[in-house]
Amino acid sequence: MPKAKVFYKPRKKKTPVNAKGKIIARKLKKKIKLFAFAFFAVGIAALVLTGVSAYKFANAPFTGATNADFNDTEGIWKEDETNILLMHVNDLSNKSAEIEDLFLINFDGTNHRYAIYKIPVDEEIEYALNYGKGTLRNVYKTGNQDQDRGIYITQKTILKQFAVKIDGYVVIDKSGSEKLLSQINGINPSDLSASLRLKNWPKIPSLVSEFRETTLTNLKFADLYSIITFTRQTSETSSKVVELTKYQLLDANQWDQLWQEGQSLSPVKHEAIKIFVANASANPRIPGLANWGTRVAQNTGASVLEADNSFVEFEENTIITDNPELATVRKLAQTLGIKKVIHINDLNRDQDYNQQIFRTQVTLVLVTAL
Repeated sequence: MPKAKVFYKPRKKKTPVNAKGKIIARKLKKKIKLFAFAFFAVGIAALVLTGVSAYKFANAPFTGATNADFNDTEGIWKEDETNILLMHVNDLSNKSAEIEDLFLINFDGTNHRYAIYKIPVDEEIEYALNYGKGTLRNVYKTGNQDQDRGIYITQKTILKQFAVKIDGYVVIDKSGSEKLLSQINGINPSDLSASLRLKNWPKIPSLVSEFRETTLTNLKFADLYSIITFTRQTSETSSKVVELTKYQLLDANQWDQLWQEGQSLSPVKHEAIKIFVANASANPRIPGLANWGTRVAQNTGASVLEADNSFVEFEENTIITDNPELATVRKLAQTLGIKKVIHINDLNRDQDYNQQIFRTQVTLVLVTAL
């Protein structure tokens, strides 16, 4: 009879007490590291989300903004120059409201100055985008009769008439004005900073809240903060308030001279580039388009070498240049909403282009008018 095999179970090696403690310590340390990493990751995520939320909040339009796009976080405030249109209407809640007072406010960030131009509203002018003729008093109402385009048509009409781009707008009525002015005990247009002195600083949150409730505007919280900060650093010596005559409204030369006198050294002026302006409209040719483009260019601070009809057809408003990074190019593109910028070396020289294009650093080609 064979002997039964005996299996021996190996005896476990006892771990010394000190070694056990070290193992437990290592495991605990690993867990602490994992917990710390997770906590750190959550903290970073929270900070990022908070930062994004704060950024979106600061750059979100006021709820009163007309046709507001809450995904649009680009503010209207520009460090070099910002133009805001202030419209006093007789009833903010009425789409057929008339404009009672109209102001163009220019903030010159380069020279830290501001200018307020009060525009006459009872002289007949030509509206933009083929909306006919009428007074500025009625342009807001006229635009609102076509899919609530009142503010849009008003802005474009100002660009057409004054050759100056409007960046932001504020629409308010008498009731709203009274509520805002009561917060800071009135305002001096010649010294806006006086209303933002230290004694009024505690009132600013309620002022911003009231502004939000009583206006239609495309200004964002960040824009309002920039305007308040800018204005606090101005004084009577750095401001200009002008009530335009009907001649300064109707005579382009008078207005342009007044505007350009107020525009001191800017990045565009500093470049001192002479540009060529070409009227490339066709079927039919739009008369005076190159002259209007000349006004726009000069009112941004640029110099114009010559204006003429284009010998070559273009599909859209275009800028031709040997350097797309020039301040002149950026300013013209921003002012006129031009998206197509062509490097001069990309032109087909076999075509019959105007020779002025090759003699200047910048050419402004206009196909459509306002």
